[in-house]
Amino acid sequence: MSYNDNNNHYYDPNQQGGMPPHQGGEGYYQQQYDDMGQQPHQQDYYDPNAQYQQQPYDMDGYQDQANYGGQPMNAQGYNADPEAFSDFSYGGQTPGTPGYDQYGTQYTPSQMSYGGDPRSSGASTPIYGGQGQGYDPTQFNMSSNLPYPAWSADPQAPIKIEHIEDIFIDLTNKFGFQRDSMRNMFDYFMTLLDSRSSRMSPAQALLSLHADYIGGDNANYRKWYFSSQQDLDDSLGFANMTLARKAAEEHGQDVDALANELEGDYSLEAAEIRWKAKMNSLTPEERVRDLALYLLIWGEANQVRFTPECLCYIYKSATDYLNSPLCQQRQEPVPEGDYLNRVITPLYRFIRSQVYEIYDGRFVKREKDHNKVIGYDDVNQLFWYPEGISRIIFEDGTRLVDIPQEERFLKLGEVEWKNVFFKTYKEIRTWLHFVTNFNRIWIIHGTIYWMYTAYNSPTLYTKHYVQTINQQPLASSRWAACAIGGVLASFIQILATLFEWIFVPREWAGAQHLSRRMLFLVLIFLLNLVPPVYTFQITKLVIYSKSAYAVSIVGFFIAVATLVFFAVMPLGGLFTSYMNKRSRRYIASQTFTANYIKLKGLDMWMSYLLWFLVFLAKLVESYFFLTCL
Repeated sequence: MSYNDNNNHYYDPNQQGGMPPHQGGEGYYQQQYDDMGQQPHQQDYYDPNAQYQQQPYDMDGYQDQANYGGQPMNAQGYNADPEAFSDFSYGGQTPGTPGYDQYGTQYTPSQMSYGGDPRSSGASTPIYGGQGQGYDPTQFNMSSNLPYPAWSADPQAPIKIEHIEDIFIDLTNKFGFQRDSMRNMFDYFMTLLDSRSSRMSPAQALLSLHADYIGGDNANYRKWYFSSQQDLDDSLGFANMTLARKAAEEHGQDVDALANELEGDYSLEAAEIRWKAKMNSLTPEERVRDLALYLLIWGEANQVRFTPECLCYIYKSATDYLNSPLCQQRQEPVPEGDYLNRVITPLYRFIRSQVYEIYDGRFVKREKDHNKVIGYDDVNQLFWYPEGISRIIFEDGTRLVDIPQEERFLKLGEVEWKNVFFKTYKEIRTWLHFVTNFNRIWIIHGTIYWMYTAYNSPTLYTKHYVQTINQQPLASSRWAACAIGGVLASFIQILATLFEWIFVPREWAGAQHLSRRMLFLVLIFLLNLVPPVYTFQITKLVIYSKSAYAVSIVGFFIAVATLVFFAVMPLGGLFTSYMNKRSRRYIASQTFTANYIKLKGLDMWMSYLLWFLVFLAKLVESYFFLTCL
């Protein structure tokens, strides 16, 4: 972003928040990324008029102002003797001058490092002194004094690099992250900020980065937060709620009904408004802290990175702990490696145990079919729904959601993961998958082809047909024969639902209620079956009947309506709230499996025209070349 906008108006760096003016008073999330050439989001978020409050790193008690780990603080609230780990010295000063980086003499390398010069600079690309003598500041003076120039050189940066560094160190002490991982994530974070700062103001760079990772419409954490109904956990607590399937079975009540009965507005719309207000009120320090914690958690996640919603839950638990007095009042640092050993390793071992076992001191692959292996998807989908999160239990059977939110992160290491996860989909090798997964394909082709064939095969429903005479059937028989296509379409849907009962375990929270769908499908099947049966039963293929003729015509149009309805409506959307975008019940499945960008305006109509022409050409050709001739 240039300091001069597109209207040649000079950008005043002293304006509130250090951000450029927005057009029409729109918020950040309405205008964002246009300077980067990316698509804007659909909703506006962070208030552009919100002021950045440059204040000491206090954040309502987040940083211990008096003492941290027994080390004295300076006037700004930082350790007078900071643990600097960056690969620069804040200007290349000589020892004894303010701001001099004392990393080379005071930083204790990671106890979990695996080699390397302990006196290295700690950078992603370390700078060593001559002949292995350790880190030499004079060598660094020869290189750039500003390793992140776009961010560092701008006086309007909402937060200084030293402050960001302190946040990373503080989080590492509070959660027990590895020092080397911390340095890598700091360098990665600063690279992201610096890259964006070269194209926009530093304040906008930090804001957009926070939007991408945490608070924006496209941020995976925000999607998961609302999909798993964490807003209700924050306000009501899952322990106090009868959740979804169990609630419906026991009390005929779902989450939407429960939210409507409670005092206050717990609707999804109100939750999103509260989320936006919270994002608008964040200070630069809080945004950096959110991003730093997320990156530090991700940086040591190993294979758990393949379960992004699981990481979101870990991050949410860590945030609850970080903002609690339990964390703020803790004086001693957490031992290095605690997060990796206590939180990640048990999950990693569970995932590994599904595929490998130890035999003669070596890991060998298990003789286990894939339909019995609990894989990444099964682990990840547990965290999509509050019912899945409620399954997380300890050895004594206590649920994780039954303990206070601020204590859950500390208890993750005690979870019996082997009793928590299960297969969310039965991966059975069978051709029956073709019926469930491609039901609409079979309905469109099979039903229409049946109608074509029935109409052009009168000999099948002409009694005592003689080819030389070529007598024609009753009109009612021809209408009724074509109407059987509706029976075929309904039967395919019934089979698809029956097979879904087999493939999707009922204990998974994302499994749809199939009983009601099956009931309606049977009724539609009978509605399509009655007219042809009545017609052929009354006419006996030779007796003309006005009533049978009328019923056959009505039956045909019922079949056409059935065909169109089943062709455009997904199986999961039949007679359920699955397609209701404002319902909480299946919002996770909508978000993570059926989240498509909707076309608008001319693009939408051109898409309709394209598919209309495709099917028109396909069906016309099929009629003349497959059934008519």
